[in-house]
Amino acid sequence: MTLHRKNLIDGEWLGVAGSRNINPSNTNDVVGEYASAGPEEAKQAIAAAKAAFPAWSRSGPL
Repeated sequence: MTLHRKNLIDGEWLGVAGSRNINPSNTNDVVGEYASAGPEEAKQAIAAAKAAFPAWSRSGPL
């Protein structure tokens, strides 16, 4: 099974250049991987959040 490591930005799954391993209790035993975003992906995510905020802030509780 192949896992695809991507970030969800502005409703779209975007591929990234790399991934990182994680295991908070033992750095030698990997329990998961996550997509590693860089400055460009962060800028895209921030722009998408700013654009979505006005409509979201007017929405009521679920």
